[in-house]
Amino acid sequence: MLALVSVASFPVFSQPEAVGIFDGYGDIGTNVKPGSTVYIPQTQQYVISGAGYNIWGDHDEFHFVWKKMKGDFILYARAEFLGSWVDYHRKVGCMVRKNLDGNSPHVNAVEHGDGLTSLQFRRTAGAQTEEHRLKLTNANILQLERKGNQYIMRAAIYGQPFQTDTISDIDLGDEVYVGLFVGSHNADVLETGVFSNVRITVPFNGNADQRTPMTLGSNIELLEVASGKREIIYSVPYSIQAPNWTPDGKSLIFNDSKGLMYNFDLAKRKAEQINTGNVKSNNNDHVISFDGKMLGLSSNVKELGGSIIYTVSITGGEPKQITPKGPSYLHGWSSDGNSLVFCGSRNDEFDVYKIPATGGSEVRLTDTKGLDDGPEYTPDGKYIYFNSVRSGLMQI
Repeated sequence: MLALVSVASFPVFSQPEAVGIFDGYGDIGTNVKPGSTVYIPQTQQYVISGAGYNIWGDHDEFHFVWKKMKGDFILYARAEFLGSWVDYHRKVGCMVRKNLDGNSPHVNAVEHGDGLTSLQFRRTAGAQTEEHRLKLTNANILQLERKGNQYIMRAAIYGQPFQTDTISDIDLGDEVYVGLFVGSHNADVLETGVFSNVRITVPFNGNADQRTPMTLGSNIELLEVASGKREIIYSVPYSIQAPNWTPDGKSLIFNDSKGLMYNFDLAKRKAEQINTGNVKSNNNDHVISFDGKMLGLSSNVKELGGSIIYTVSITGGEPKQITPKGPSYLHGWSSDGNSLVFCGSRNDEFDVYKIPATGGSEVRLTDTKGLDDGPEYTPDGKYIYFNSVRSGLMQI
């Protein structure tokens, strides 16, 4: 049985108490039947119960878990009701509020008990709530993005494309309350929502110096494709890139923004640096051989024209240089271990090339004008697939 922690049932005006990624939680409105927030660390889920007459009209009553934030952000969650409904207008969703008053201006992305999915907003304190209804119903994936005074709702049924709606000129101030909510549409009844895969992302602001290591934080997540369950297994305050499964399923190989390579042990949840000798400017174009014994690297060597391909034991060692010049970006290793395929720029044209895994003469495989990139072998070694702009679009 999973343990439950961080239970609350007090007004939001009490001393805030952090829960999961949020700063505080409690009931919005006056004399609202006490709700609760439960965070389950093992599954990274939030179980939220709330009462209240509604989130509508000129004031709101509901239960809210929130984080104070400034600037732009994206809030994403999988939101689903627990149990059968008492009122078809019960609500679960994502919300941004100017403050924690019942009549606060706000924007929310919401699913109702009867499946109605909509973007709701109150422009000023005490104003009437407005609504944009989506054609989609019964959405369980909700995303609410802020870009200045513009708010973008995206909603979907898991596995299906998003539907989008946008509202502009909603001034909630720079610092806002961002979070998840549940309301019952019945002052005497508690309804419960379960929120999973909850993420708050601060988008790249476009001002980073390309010459310096990226300072954006990174998470490594495991995604169960059939169910959509996501689990954050590793977090760092800088950029890490291109986690690749080892064939035995026990580890992930990735690079960091400094160009170093790491092996992440999935059982221990621990990353250890891989010794790559003097080759320490590795980018995210690295490849594991099909037998899991070798690692192919793409590492910047300015004197040789940019990215150069190397191979090294997956346990580390002194890398062997494979391509004589760059840019050469490795993407595929043949299943028999004999060949590598890469994207190379020769004479200002990016094409697909093949080279022996031990080094030797490179063979140009494509000659159509335009970028040919990302070549990989099929597991049986009979075909190479790649992406190209030759049609006018980037296509496989």
